[in-house]
Amino acid sequence: MTDLVLVFPYFNDDTSFFKFPPLGLGCLASVVREEGYSVDIVDCTFLQKEEAISRIRGLKPRALGVFSMLSMRDTALMFAREFKEECELLIAGGPQPTVSPEKYVNDFDIVGMGECENTILDIMHTFENGNDYSKVNGIAFNQGSTSSSGSLLQITNQIHRTEPRERIKDLENLPFPARDLFDHSSYQRYYREHYGATMTHMMCSRGCPFSCNFCSKPIFGSIYRHRSAKNIVDEIEDIQTYGYERVWFSDDIFPINKKLVEDVSSEIIQRGLDVEWGCLCRSDLMNAELSQKMKRGGCFQVFFGLESGNNEVLKMMNKAITVEQSKLAVNSCVKAGIKVGGFFILGYPGENNETMLETIKFASSLPLDYFSFTVPYPIPGTKLYESVLGKMVTDEWVKPKGEAVDQKLIWVSDFSERKLKFGIRKARLQASMRKKLGLGYYLAGKPIEVVTDQIFKMMK
Repeated sequence: MTDLVLVFPYFNDDTSFFKFPPLGLGCLASVVREEGYSVDIVDCTFLQKEEAISRIRGLKPRALGVFSMLSMRDTALMFAREFKEECELLIAGGPQPTVSPEKYVNDFDIVGMGECENTILDIMHTFENGNDYSKVNGIAFNQGSTSSSGSLLQITNQIHRTEPRERIKDLENLPFPARDLFDHSSYQRYYREHYGATMTHMMCSRGCPFSCNFCSKPIFGSIYRHRSAKNIVDEIEDIQTYGYERVWFSDDIFPINKKLVEDVSSEIIQRGLDVEWGCLCRSDLMNAELSQKMKRGGCFQVFFGLESGNNEVLKMMNKAITVEQSKLAVNSCVKAGIKVGGFFILGYPGENNETMLETIKFASSLPLDYFSFTVPYPIPGTKLYESVLGKMVTDEWVKPKGEAVDQKLIWVSDFSERKLKFGIRKARLQASMRKKLGLGYYLAGKPIEVVTDQIFKMMK
């Protein structure tokens, strides 16, 4: 039997740029294994449902831990119900269990909330020794279900939340993720086929001090913490032993600490590592000097959350950036030889036809190698969610099919889903035509832009 099996319940055949192994589960596995427990990971990304169930069953887990977020809730609950009679302990964790544990306590014995490296150790010790789970900080469970002898009995609907667990201050005390438990061959094949080079991810810091109204950060919170440049580059070297050519820093905002970025770049150069890396960034943090230093240190791509081409909408989002800063940031990266991606939201509460058309024009005019448009998605716990709570149709994730253009509106907007999808397709078309036609866009593409502007305005 395996003491603990961790499951990443993601079944999807999309071609996302961000298709990475479950790093959080790798972190939990490494700390559990250091304590002498047997542990394994079942990542469903490249599996079929029946195959994943078979693999889990073959490992004979005593405890089963399942990651979940909005888009994975149904499959997470499916695994809990499938193995309820076979496992002694069922544990849920991740962003949505942290924000809404009540959605999980009827199917899972324990819900871990927030950063769970220390929490999972306490859970496993309690599970092993038959102690009281109410003394484990950072968890939730049904009131009265505190015995660790056998499978927990869920006898009431009253949720008991223990004292919150403090976030980890010294990240360098944590071991590197248990990457030997990841399916590297499938991920490498995927990235080489779709993006021309193998890539995986890691984290250099935790926490984001900014407060965008649409963003939820239940796991790492607002307090920024980072590792040393030496420790970060040590992990890059560890990653290279698995055959990866690129590393994506999955920090909320890697360049928030410019000194750290410079030190990591210098450390990579000093060690003579042949590695490319990319990251997420805010446009107000980027300038010509930083982009050039990042490029010298191996940076090949930066993604910005640009969100809108209208400053008033950016204020409504509490984004704390301007359109002018976004232009400068994108252009400084392009000039330095760094590829740039951008994220945009269309149809934010308070928008009108003109602001949305400004965003479409802005997005399609920038020299972006990649951009993504989405409709607003109100995540529980965010100010966006609070602002549309009375207009919500459902609080359940509606799975996108393929591109983000197929994402569903889950609240009653001033604009129809059909109109927003038309706007997103229009942005994609304009961007494509600008790239293909160059200056010829003003002869062949501009008339199409003008006509589709009018169609967009007439749509409900």
